[in-house]
Amino acid sequence: MKILFSPKTFEKLRDVIGPLLAGHEMEVADEADLEDRLGEAEVLVCGPLDVGEALLKGAPRLRLVHQWGVGVDRIDLEACRKMGVAVCNVPSGGTGNAEGVAEIALMHLLLHSRKYARCQESIRKRRLFSPQGVSLWKKRACVVGLGNVGRNVVSRLKGMDMEVRGVNRTERESFGSLGLDGFYRLDSVEEALSGCRFVVLSLELNEETREIASGAFFKAMEPGSFLVNVGRAELVSRRALEGSLESGHLAGAGLDVFWDEPADPDDPLLANPKVTLTPHVGGVTDEALMGVAQTVADNISRLERGLDLLNRLDRER
Repeated sequence: MKILFSPKTFEKLRDVIGPLLAGHEMEVADEADLEDRLGEAEVLVCGPLDVGEALLKGAPRLRLVHQWGVGVDRIDLEACRKMGVAVCNVPSGGTGNAEGVAEIALMHLLLHSRKYARCQESIRKRRLFSPQGVSLWKKRACVVGLGNVGRNVVSRLKGMDMEVRGVNRTERESFGSLGLDGFYRLDSVEEALSGCRFVVLSLELNEETREIASGAFFKAMEPGSFLVNVGRAELVSRRALEGSLESGHLAGAGLDVFWDEPADPDDPLLANPKVTLTPHVGGVTDEALMGVAQTVADNISRLERGLDLLNRLDRER
């Protein structure tokens, strides 16, 4: 089968992906050339990419759109359904993706709690034993969103002897194994934030969760607390975040997602010492690369053999 990857960044992964797709024709296209290159493709494997009806009309042989990762918010599922094109993604749990995102969340928490920026200042000034950090041990944290990423965050925080509250739209029986010190539904998130020094956002983005972290959310957070967002940038109101940082109510924010990606290096928020930013690399690890690549390759093999596809999203629910 002819398999087209887009955007061009997949070119760097050819040595990893190629052996898994032996016997298939693999091509990589830049987003600007996608329409011209898609006509003969049977499978489109994409990173963050707009896939809608106009693009699909130029792909008469296309049978499958496979997201390289979890988020399919830029893929028009209804258009794919109408045109008979299957859509699949890669589950975050067990592939290295959710595990890696949980690790980056923990990194941001530690950068802020141990005041990494001020540590660098102390080194420049040849100063020892300063600054005094904030221990994660014995502190209360709130993880908002208990999907695969959120559950992995909880397990890591519990491993550091933190008190952890969880927030999710629905309660599931599997949450009982997490050892949560309290569960709250999404409509009670502000109650859950009370007394929490650390808050991690790991929600999926939809109309219910868009800008869930806005004025009331930040007011409910403890003075001097820290926010880490490893979900989607739009979960947070930028204006409200900036206001809370400026007032000092929020002590710091760690972001692995940004409103305009890639972020502008000259964006004033990046110059704020209370903000740490990583370029959406939570799931970009050696384990996640192999886990995602193998999952995509396995589904392409299933398509070729006429088997049911895994993690299919275009069917009516």
